[in-house]
Amino acid sequence: MNQLQVIREDKQLRILLMQECDILFYDQLKEVEFSQNNEVYSLSPIAVAKDGSGGEYVILEDESIGFIGSEGHVGRVAESLDDLLTFLLHAGSITDFSCRLLYQNKDLLAKFCQGFLNKARENYQLKGEEWDKVRTLLAQELGLEFQPEKLQELAFNFYQSAIRTPRFTCKYGHGENEYVCDSVLSDIVGLWVSELVGLTAEEIEAFASTKNNQNVKDKNLFPLKVFLCHNINNYIFKGFI
Repeated sequence: MNQLQVIREDKQLRILLMQECDILFYDQLKEVEFSQNNEVYSLSPIAVAKDGSGGEYVILEDESIGFIGSEGHVGRVAESLDDLLTFLLHAGSITDFSCRLLYQNKDLLAKFCQGFLNKARENYQLKGEEWDKVRTLLAQELGLEFQPEKLQELAFNFYQSAIRTPRFTCKYGHGENEYVCDSVLSDIVGLWVSELVGLTAEEIEAFASTKNNQNVKDKNLFPLKVFLCHNINNYIFKGFI
């Protein structure tokens, strides 16, 4: 029995996935809801699930997983259903990890991921629950691994899926004009990101531009000990010592 069939036939598991990972699986594959305005997708999608805001997870023609957001964000988010579920078990929602700048610097991403784990555990403690235990049990039901120490790696895999070619994109026409949907990756630094990293949006933007870059295939990346004075804005980054 494949993973999708297991989930569909277990009502309690579907409810738990919605509660913990913000994903509700459909009873069967269906045409995407966002196909009524002459949308043209770069890869053929078929809807498999939705999130709480009405966005849809879709299986693409290359069997990777895409996402079509209710606010027009489109992109690939995982290479397989198991990869998606593994990421959601750790991240809860792809939107919390959608800030593109986090992936430009490995120390910045590490700081964010640790802040996320701390916050998740704190929130569950307030409810009298243990985040690690709840997610471990859910992972076991799915036959997947739950390893919080690998969150940074899983997050970067999500980023790599979003940017690899061929990209999953969408364009649509309105009158004589043609528009391209935004990516699932955002250039906006939200308050959530600033809170978990402990830096302002301006500081994050500047820090992301430093040479300790995720995309540079250089094994001699700068170590975590960074004390950077940004000449333009005279920022001193603290907390990365």
